[in-house]
Amino acid sequence: MYKQLRRAFLEYIRENMGIYTIVTIFFLAGIISGSVLLRFLAEKQLAELNTAVSYFMEGLKSDTHNILQPLELLKASLQKNILFFFIVWALGFLSIGFPLILIVLALKGFALGFTVAFIVYRSSLKGLIFCLAAVLPHNLLLVPAYIVAAATALTLSLLKFKDRLGKKRTDRSNYYREYCYFMLLIFIFILMGGLVEAYITPVFMRLVINII
Repeated sequence: MYKQLRRAFLEYIRENMGIYTIVTIFFLAGIISGSVLLRFLAEKQLAELNTAVSYFMEGLKSDTHNILQPLELLKASLQKNILFFFIVWALGFLSIGFPLILIVLALKGFALGFTVAFIVYRSSLKGLIFCLAAVLPHNLLLVPAYIVAAATALTLSLLKFKDRLGKKRTDRSNYYREYCYFMLLIFIFILMGGLVEAYITPVFMRLVINII
């Protein structure tokens, strides 16, 4: 059973290597763009961001503001990630959806890159350590889910685009069904990532904030 699954997985990756390469490049481009933008912010904007982060850090150290409420974190995580998921899922059904899928994914990378870059810029090595605790745990699930969801939707959108260029109607009802089943599996990973972000990541954050 394990060998069959492994073989099927490797075959899937081999057949879709080009799609995954494109998707990964766009996600990394978003991360890099978010990091670079930091250099172009005005001093006033940097000061405002620094004040907000300082308030968060102090609240985390003293725990007086109760800023890491699991239910609130779970709600916020699911709202942003489910919105991303459904946008990507819906764009997969459009023949012109493929460039929009890449843009949406790049924006996800942009937000992640900007957040990490600012915290590291603000606190140097301590900021990097804090980012590992605050960003890494849930993103070990979420980032692969983003990339796989985008790649899957991109594949369907490109197939529909090719059909449109060829001016032929191809019955893809079976493919749509498989697409929805596969995206449902990705959705489960996103839910798991939200649970990690709400209940596990805060534990690491509290541990690290007292050390740095």
